[in-house]
Amino acid sequence: MTPTEAAQMAPMAALPPEIVVTGARVRRQTSLVASGSVLAGAELETRARATIGETLAHQPGISSTAFGPSASRPVLRGFQGERGRLLIDGVGTLDVSNTSPDHAVALNPLVADRIEVLRGPAALLYASGSSGGVVNTVSGRIPRRAPEGVEGVAQAGYGSAATEGSFGNRIDAAIGGPWVAHFDSQYLRGDPVETGGFILAPIERAIAAASPDPTIARLARLRGAIPGTGFQTWEVGGGLSAVFGSGHAGFSVSNYGNQYGLPTRLSLDPTQPQPDTFIALNQLRVDGRFEVDLPEGPLRTLRGRFAWADYRHFEIERGGPISATFLNLGYEGRLEGVFGRGPWRATLGASYYDRDFRVNGDAPLLPPNRTRQYAFFALHDLDLGRLKLEGAVRFDQSDVAAVVDPILQNPPLGRGFGVWSFSGGANYAVTPGWRLVLNANYSERAPVVEELLTQGIDPGTQGQLTGNPALPIERSWGIEAVVRGDGGWGSVTIAGFYTDFSSYIFPAETGGLVQGLPIFAFSVSPARYWGMEAQARVPFGRWRGVAWSGDLLVDYTEATLAGGAPVPRIPPLRLLGGVSGANARLDARAEVEWTTPQSRIAAFETPTRGFVMVNLSLGWKPLPKVSRLQLRLSGNNLFDAEARRHASFLKDYAPLPGRDIRLTAKVAF
Repeated sequence: MTPTEAAQMAPMAALPPEIVVTGARVRRQTSLVASGSVLAGAELETRARATIGETLAHQPGISSTAFGPSASRPVLRGFQGERGRLLIDGVGTLDVSNTSPDHAVALNPLVADRIEVLRGPAALLYASGSSGGVVNTVSGRIPRRAPEGVEGVAQAGYGSAATEGSFGNRIDAAIGGPWVAHFDSQYLRGDPVETGGFILAPIERAIAAASPDPTIARLARLRGAIPGTGFQTWEVGGGLSAVFGSGHAGFSVSNYGNQYGLPTRLSLDPTQPQPDTFIALNQLRVDGRFEVDLPEGPLRTLRGRFAWADYRHFEIERGGPISATFLNLGYEGRLEGVFGRGPWRATLGASYYDRDFRVNGDAPLLPPNRTRQYAFFALHDLDLGRLKLEGAVRFDQSDVAAVVDPILQNPPLGRGFGVWSFSGGANYAVTPGWRLVLNANYSERAPVVEELLTQGIDPGTQGQLTGNPALPIERSWGIEAVVRGDGGWGSVTIAGFYTDFSSYIFPAETGGLVQGLPIFAFSVSPARYWGMEAQARVPFGRWRGVAWSGDLLVDYTEATLAGGAPVPRIPPLRLLGGVSGANARLDARAEVEWTTPQSRIAAFETPTRGFVMVNLSLGWKPLPKVSRLQLRLSGNNLFDAEARRHASFLKDYAPLPGRDIRLTAKVAF
């Protein structure tokens, strides 16, 4: 089997034995005991969607918040928000996507080279308290290498579910001496997304059908497009880098825009108007990076990374005025040194984060606030042959300040939190081809401004949120065990995890109502998360010149608060199986995803039905020896199933897309 065929054969390869941590090592750039996954190559091209949540939704242990086609974050082992940090080339997205589920992430997966999901000790390089893991999107906007002349890629695509059209390009050019220039652009637009089955979930349909108001009763029969979900996204970026023998240094500037409608949470009360809101988002971002390899001494590599971003978005009622403006000015920088001697490697570093955030409008939700955070971290690993050890420690000092808002009439706030996190792991080769990995961690997380100070109705959660300025530090400990096998027979990975929180921060329902909406107050409780992930791939051999293989993924998470109450929005059991085949010109895949019903729910939730989706894809290289043209035809949810993700706040009003036929063409030059 050729390397090309092997890469095409494994779009659902088992969790890799070593997860690449881009830039986190010198020479040996892998994490010895990491648990996670990598999305790259042909699989990334097939899975890529407009949001990072849906792009990663078929990776082990990952679901999606599924807030329409434009605002979707990944759900990592049941964790959302601050417990699953999102990065671009090692620093934050510097947006407000963690403030509400209807806020899009200022990140375009369609321009990613690879997406890494990091867990274990390596995750402490980037965040404390990320119990679900860290998602790092790697791009080539600041060139790391010098091409021979000019290299580029152009791509166009179409998707039927939203009558979606996209176009993108990327160019890297050596412009003389050590200098390399980069340019990329991406444009994506779509109409309201078509779904399979009914728009409303069964309980909501029954309520609507029983209404004496004919307008409400008609909602029970509503099918097809989800009202208000059209979107238009664009991004333009350019970079300049000096590439030399021992490293590189450069910067980039990008502008990201996204105008998208929020899925309409259809009101079943005839006295309440149907909401129709869209968000206009823009982020101007400047990034910089340098990396230098040092030939002698214990310090092997020195690297730095920074990002500055001016983010703003406007929430607008169609045909009406701007109802809210979110302004976020952010900066993040980090400096790392990589040391090594023999089998020992260490990464030592520090980072700084500064966020100035304000919300303007009649109901501002948060007072003007500023968060400043600095951190020190260390990651050590020792390769002893059959036994590999890794350990990490991180300290974060986070200071949150807020002034009085004349509308909210909140008291001023000034709090500081110092938090420590530790993680260690071992990777032991039991026999050739079989490894046992054990990880343990203790984690502390400082409460963020949204948990401390939110006050008002949040359109994304459709509830009245009340922050708690007196929240303590969130503390937890966890363990993970992984068994990996790899050989000529195929590969298998089985992982089990357990996390115990002594002070879990969450929005608890109070039982009260405001304007017909439930009231949630941020509270603290003990909580436990546990679950498993398993993947296997088996090669079937060659038939008619095609190398065939099969794969299977299973994942499950369960979470419980003190007293036995389920944590809300936890994804249910999922199984995903597929068959893939590839040769020099073609690659094909058929897969079936079965998500079971979720009836283990919080008191204010509704149960979610299970679903089965069937997906097919076919890639073709018409002239592999003389052309770098690639065509791909895929069909997702071919049988138009009505599917809802339990982790979504809008699951009862906005199902997943129905049958979606996608065609993409890509040419490299």
